[in-house]
Amino acid sequence: MLAIRIENKVKVEWQSFKSKLRSLLLFGKINKVYFGKGVSLSGALKFGDNIHIMENSKLRGKNTIIGSKVFIHENVLIRSQKAVVIGEGTTINRNTCVLDNVVIGKYCSIAPNCVIVGSNHNFKEASQLIKKQGMSSEGITIGDDVWIGANVTILDGVVIGKGAVVAAGAVVNKSIPEYMVFGGVPAKSIGKRA
Repeated sequence: MLAIRIENKVKVEWQSFKSKLRSLLLFGKINKVYFGKGVSLSGALKFGDNIHIMENSKLRGKNTIIGSKVFIHENVLIRSQKAVVIGEGTTINRNTCVLDNVVIGKYCSIAPNCVIVGSNHNFKEASQLIKKQGMSSEGITIGDDVWIGANVTILDGVVIGKGAVVAAGAVVNKSIPEYMVFGGVPAKSIGKRA
């Protein structure tokens, strides 16, 4: 039992040392970003301070801005063709995908297994392959202090107002006003925050 505890402590300290070294080499500060094992970065990325990016998360693409005090849990994919902005103090839980043209406000809570995609495939021409018809993007905007429950899908063109709540399992295909609670497939109003 003691040997296992010592081994675990050594592993934690070694990962902390590697994270501090990586942060120092990339940003000139040892505590700017904490990196878990297997974190992959590529592209034009800008970081605030005191960010945690946990195991096996991947951040890549153009114009990606991560605000200070953001916590990105395990196996998160953030990929941008246009821009992704994540505001200060936001938490993105494990296995979540944030793709393309997305702005997430400050102090948001995004639960596990969410899909937030700010683009869409064009598909109107049945005589052409969908892959040959290109993409469109209106983007997604999520206001400050929004809580998105587990397994939520948010589709391109949606604006979620400040303080809104999206119930677990919802598919959001229309915008949500401030402080409203939405749920279901497709998501509809189920209440309001008092």
